[in-house]
Amino acid sequence: MRFRRGLIPAIVAPIAVVVAAIAVPSIAYSASPPPDKTPAQVLTLIAGSHDAHYFGTVQQTSDLGLPPLPTSMAPDSSSQGLDAVSLVALVTGSHSAQVYVDGQSKQRVQILDTLSERDLIHNDTSVWTYDAKARTATHLTASPHEPNAQTDQALTPAAMADGFIASITPTTSLTVSTDTFHGRGVYELTFEPRTSATLVGNAVVTVDAETGVPLGVHVTPRGQTASAFSMAFTSIDFSRPDSSVFSFTPPTGTTVHDLTPPADGSNSMHPGNGDVTAPTVTGSGWESVVEVAAGTGTSATTDQTPRDLSLLNELTQSVSGGRMLRTSLFTVYLRDDGTVFAGAVPASTLLATAK
Repeated sequence: MRFRRGLIPAIVAPIAVVVAAIAVPSIAYSASPPPDKTPAQVLTLIAGSHDAHYFGTVQQTSDLGLPPLPTSMAPDSSSQGLDAVSLVALVTGSHSAQVYVDGQSKQRVQILDTLSERDLIHNDTSVWTYDAKARTATHLTASPHEPNAQTDQALTPAAMADGFIASITPTTSLTVSTDTFHGRGVYELTFEPRTSATLVGNAVVTVDAETGVPLGVHVTPRGQTASAFSMAFTSIDFSRPDSSVFSFTPPTGTTVHDLTPPADGSNSMHPGNGDVTAPTVTGSGWESVVEVAAGTGTSATTDQTPRDLSLLNELTQSVSGGRMLRTSLFTVYLRDDGTVFAGAVPASTLLATAK
């Protein structure tokens, strides 16, 4: 069984899928609980927050049941790029990020921790990702007529909340309560799956009562009482961020990869070294399974390093036809042919989908 280098990021990518399907945070105003609202009214409040502007610090904490990395697998400061070990370290433990939002067309997420600086900058039709340690950047220019067609995956509170609500509301029980958060009145919107065919027990999104901006999220696995994932603003300012925050020029010496959406509006994008095709989704809501084709976005001749293979063996178990990664909130199946299946579902569901 041979795994290409691009498959290790695919192991941890489902965390982003789960998180992006759930929401990021932000903050509001009253020092006492706000007036009662129905879940539908809180959803409307969130929908009306798309043009909000603010900036602040977000703290993420994850306890997904992944085994601790051996000391011999500390993130490699000499690695050219965000290697597999760094990716796993990023989605475990605690991390902080600076978030800047100016409506729907301008967002910036800046991760600053021991893994160096990584940025995602969305400025109208221009989207940049930047890794300071690797000295690499990726640039995407979206259509001016549909600027969000390829950029809604930006890690911003509004984009994540929209994706979460759109994908799970039909199969979800919604309840709402009131509280305060950092001295502001908030609504606690609880999403609970109506199906037992998911690993997620519930997700609670804290919504600013004044602006409708999501302030925090806590996700609890089925059968547990403690959350396995949480993200919330520890500080926030509702002033408009300076426009210079959303401008980006790659530093001298940075290797830039350009992605160009095809004119026909299909799902593939074309970097210099091959196509990047959108994953296939089977099922819906909490039971969705994402399928990523073998070699998608990677060089067909690039294999895993011994260090990456060691990490793969550390995180996964051998199962029929491939290897399986199990966490408290999602599962990933790496089939022998290189195809990856992932979702917030039990391993049996992935194996059935992969047949």
